[in-house]
Amino acid sequence: MCKLSLLCPLDADESQCPTIRNPQSAIRNPQSAIECVKISAFTLLALAGMAAAPAHAADGIVTITGEITDSTCKINGGDPPANIFVALPKISTTALKSVGDTAGATAFTIALSDCPDSLTGNVKAHFEPGATTDYAHGNLYAYTETTSVTAAASTMPSLTAATRVANLGIQLANPNGSKIMIGDSASGASEVPLVESNGKKAATLRYLARYVKTGDGVINAGKVVTYVQYSIVYP
Repeated sequence: MCKLSLLCPLDADESQCPTIRNPQSAIRNPQSAIECVKISAFTLLALAGMAAAPAHAADGIVTITGEITDSTCKINGGDPPANIFVALPKISTTALKSVGDTAGATAFTIALSDCPDSLTGNVKAHFEPGATTDYAHGNLYAYTETTSVTAAASTMPSLTAATRVANLGIQLANPNGSKIMIGDSASGASEVPLVESNGKKAATLRYLARYVKTGDGVINAGKVVTYVQYSIVYP
């Protein structure tokens, strides 16, 4: 067995490092000595390569902060979750002619009540980005409705096998018509102040949902559906 001279202990005996302690063995068996030198040289090169390998350098750091509060309000008269159903009107495919055109705007509200008196400031809704988010445009994908939907979903449906409607999306907006960019940290969702109501604080958040044309092609007729989760942002 061959030992590296670099790694051979100073107090080693001949059985551990015959090529160092007993040079006569190399004379008697020159092939073994040559193989030992080859192995030693190869191992030294490998160790040198390991030492020279640069450490992985990251491109940056994402710092994430947050805060959880136990001072919350009732939503639409009850405890969360409060699920909302919005029925857009039936419109003609010709109502959306060019990319960016919108139609069928429908208002919906999120009423906050029984808020703790300690809450002061403004509140708003944060529409959570997810599987239904069209990040390129800040809209929601529209999906072909395969079964009749007549009430708010109680859980977020799986849309893995759902078919997206080409050239059509669902857009959320503020009451003044300004677009809410879903998936953007600065979404632009409007906020309203909490006001006194029966000895507690309350607020009513108002938003719009509407169709939007997202591509140059034809929009096929048919029923559509989409979903988005929301959270209330407290002061």
